[in-house]
Order: sequence, then C-alpha cells, then structure tokens
Amino acid sequence: MLPNRLILPIFLFAGVSFGQGYGSIKGTLTDEGGMAISGATVYAMGIGRPMGSAIPTAETDAEGYYIFKRLDYGRYAVAPAKPPDGYPNPMDVPNCTHMKYPEIELSDENQSAKLDLRFGKKAGVLVGTVTDAGSGNPVDANVEFRCIVDPSQFVSGSGLTNARFRVLVPSDTPVSMTVSQKGFQNWQFTRNGVVEPIQLAPGEILTLGIRLKKNSAEP
Repeated sequence: MLPNRLILPIFLFAGVSFGQGYGSIKGTLTDEGGMAISGATVYAMGIGRPMGSAIPTAETDAEGYYIFKRLDYGRYAVAPAKPPDGYPNPMDVPNCTHMKYPEIELSDENQSAKLDLRFGKKAGVLVGTVTDAGSGNPVDANVEFRCIVDPSQFVSGSGLTNARFRVLVPSDTPVSMTVSQKGFQNWQFTRNGVVEPIQLAPGEILTLGIRLKKNSAEP
C-alpha cells in the first residue's frame, strides 16, 4: 500500500490559476560539490493546484540533465529526490526546516524555463522492523513524523513503516515518531524510558526494533 501522504503547505496556496497553454522546464542537477547526479527524480509541483492533482516528474540522465516538455501554464516549485542516496521525496518528509524549493512561472512570456538544481544535505535514515510484541509476528503499521520546532508540519500514513522498513527523516532537526496499528498501543521513540524526538545528522543511520503491544482489551 502506498503511503497516505500529506502535501506540504507550499503546494496549497490559493488564488493561483493555471492558463490554457503549455511550457517546459529544463536544467541540470548536481550535488553540493557540483558533480552531476544521474538517476534522480525531479518533481514539478504546481502551486495552487488541488491536493489530488498528479505531480509531474522527470528523470535525470548521466549528465544530470532533466526536462519537463509539456506543463500547463502556472507556477511550479521544483524539487529533486533520490531516496536510495539519502535525498527524500518531498512528499515523504515533513517540512521541518521551512525549506523553500525554487519556483518557476510558465506563461506565454516564459514558455521555456531553465532551472539548475543542487541537492542540499542528506536526510537521516531509519531502518528496522515492526513486530507484535507478544507473538513476534511482523506488522505493517502506520507512522506519523512531526516537526518539534513547528508541530503543524508532519507526514502521516501507512506504507512508510512496514514490517521491515527504511525511511528518511529530516536531518539536523528534532522529529517525533509515533507508530500505530489497530488493536495495538501506540509506540513512540524513547531513550532510557523517556519519550524523546529523533535527531539525526545527515546520512546518519538509526536502527529500530519496534515491538507493538496489544491493547489490554484485545485477546
């Protein structure tokens, strides 16, 4: 099952209309050192579009080049992602650092836009398992990640913490983590028995063995 993702507020601005025309966006993607990034996904996120709208994507080639050939007129926030290398999809992580993706307006006056992108710092990585504490059986659970500095920013849904998982979280900022499933008590990350947020350095890996306890009313 795919995650029930929350679209970040940057995509929900009202009062923006999309015209009757098409344009293109192209450019290159590099890392912090200026090296071209191949095999990444670039998202063109329409500002002001309904939440259910599909988000156009493009892939970078061996030279880090990407292109969107046919986009409706309007304003777009453009974000790159490559989860295997530690750069998360923008819909899968809460916007804890108030990151601002570069924006482009497509119109009759600007039908072909060029936008070069650069990856920022990598996310932190959570890997582990979710099991029934009583039986040891694997459990596919729901999870919520919420920013401590701005609790209004969060992602929540199923599909992120399956029985065996690898999930990215914003680095260098505290994030709360709550795992839930019907019939079980909620699980929260603790240290020495005290509930604490998770804060990882860029690329840091934390391994979790999550054991869900059944509610007392459950057999």
